[in-house]
Amino acid sequence: MTEPTSIQHRCAVIGHPALHSLSPALHTAAYEQLGLHGWQYEAIDVAPGHLDEFLAGLDGSWAGLSVTMPFKSGIIAHGEPEPLVTALNAANTIIFGEPNRCYNTDVPGMVDALAHRGLTSAGSAVLLGAGATARSALAALSRIGVEHVEVVARSAGRAHASLDEVASHYGIGLSLTDWEELAGLGADRADLLLSSVPVDFSGEEAERIVRAAPAVFDIVYLRYPSALSEAAVSSGRVSVDGVDLLVFQGIEQVRLMTGRTPSQEPLLAACAAEVARRARTGAGPGSGVVSAGPRDMRAPAL
Repeated sequence: MTEPTSIQHRCAVIGHPALHSLSPALHTAAYEQLGLHGWQYEAIDVAPGHLDEFLAGLDGSWAGLSVTMPFKSGIIAHGEPEPLVTALNAANTIIFGEPNRCYNTDVPGMVDALAHRGLTSAGSAVLLGAGATARSALAALSRIGVEHVEVVARSAGRAHASLDEVASHYGIGLSLTDWEELAGLGADRADLLLSSVPVDFSGEEAERIVRAAPAVFDIVYLRYPSALSEAAVSSGRVSVDGVDLLVFQGIEQVRLMTGRTPSQEPLLAACAAEVARRARTGAGPGSGVVSAGPRDMRAPAL
């Protein structure tokens, strides 16, 4: 283990909550793979309303931050945004320098995660949720050819306010479905079902929901593997999940922060090992999962 006195470069994931994050396991594995012994990565919970104060307290050893909710929009005021960030009003990475720079690695990460499971094109999708991550999902879906997205959200007004401009920017047609109708969507409604909401569906609910598409991408890994992922696998659908996204967006974050690009398979293995460890100890993502290792919970790639 690297001694604190030898740390030359610091990085972290910030959010609220953040301590559940698997990002430290991923980035630490990347540093080990790349031989970056002077680098440290941690998870830091920053309370809402305290982002400015937190950033002001960082010294010159800090190379960059991974940024999760609720700061994906607020962080943009602290750096020069890439065009993708401006289009989505959402960043998940800030790199410190002259000037600071804000990036969105969620979008290429989603595309790469889907491709890793064999899904490189689709024409239609069902999208659960309408927040910052859903905006990134629209951009990712446009990159694989999706032309129509059915958004299932609790508030049509908030969904329109959040997604309409982004959808128009990427040439995607949107339709809105009320959240109460989610379980009754029916079979084969779209090519891909993508969930951006941290909802703990029951097994029965998940079985009904995943019928909507032959491929299911559950972005959230707070409870891992999720009911949607398990239902997709058990019914023979392609399953892409939040750990897949974490790894593939994380590869780009590591490159931005360190200038080096790690290989994907060791990072997937490191995250699988951390999820299994947490399942055994009952801490964090994977808690209560005692049957199969996380990489076993997969349908074959297309």
